[in-house]
Amino acid sequence: MGLILITHDLGVVADVADKIAVMYAGRIVETAPVHELYKNPAHPYTRGLLDSIPRLDHKGRELYAIKGLPPNLLNVPQGCAFNPRCPKAQDICRTELPPLAEVAPGRQSACHFWKETVNG
Repeated sequence: MGLILITHDLGVVADVADKIAVMYAGRIVETAPVHELYKNPAHPYTRGLLDSIPRLDHKGRELYAIKGLPPNLLNVPQGCAFNPRCPKAQDICRTELPPLAEVAPGRQSACHFWKETVNG
């Protein structure tokens, strides 16, 4: 059986999915098996979503939120749509749309700096 679940709540997804496709501004920015994505995201937006999940061991701390506002879908920024909010954004991100590159077998990321994202 197949199921498409559309949500911002990655905590729910972990219990029901084998593979995840993360989208931003109507475009897939990362695909991965669920455990690999949670263990080591390869796109800054995915990392931001995971960092914003409330955790019991962080009780009393301020919740993380991705800075900035989502783009106007009628006027998506040039290059990577996430670039105005991305902590890793550089000039190339503002001018060139990153391809959905293979990070590992069965895993892809649409980030010019996926290697740096995966490694830290």
